[in-house]
Amino acid sequence: MLARVLVLVVVLAGCDHRAEPPKGQEQIMNSSPSTFVDKLPPQNGKGEGGRHESSGFFNFSGRYDKLNGCIIMRTIDVDILGRTANLKISVEQGKIRAYVGDPSGKEFRYIEATPGNPAQTRSDLIVQGGIYTFRLEAVDGEARGVSYHVWRS
Repeated sequence: MLARVLVLVVVLAGCDHRAEPPKGQEQIMNSSPSTFVDKLPPQNGKGEGGRHESSGFFNFSGRYDKLNGCIIMRTIDVDILGRTANLKISVEQGKIRAYVGDPSGKEFRYIEATPGNPAQTRSDLIVQGGIYTFRLEAVDGEARGVSYHVWRS
């Protein structure tokens, strides 16, 4: 019996080893300024020319040639690891916002990107329909060259 317990302790200790995240997937430590809002913008938008990639368990990136209005970006089903994630956005033309949850669970906040000024944050994603999501919005008309990257670290 003692041998089984010892083996279990050794196996569990080995599972606790954490490797360094791949380059570009480090935890965001210097978030862009964010603005708090009570309500999310309605899902009334459309993305054109979308390309999306995923690698690993929670590492998603993509690009839209054009974005109008606000769209919901889905990641994965709710899991036990929680909803905290890193998010980066950029745009080549126009202005975009990414809306995420606030840790209080009562409000939302957004980061904003303009050409040459990408934005990033580490925050809670929004739980919607059992899925972790965030919203991506083109502000003041059409945005072009919209990119995002969301990952856990």
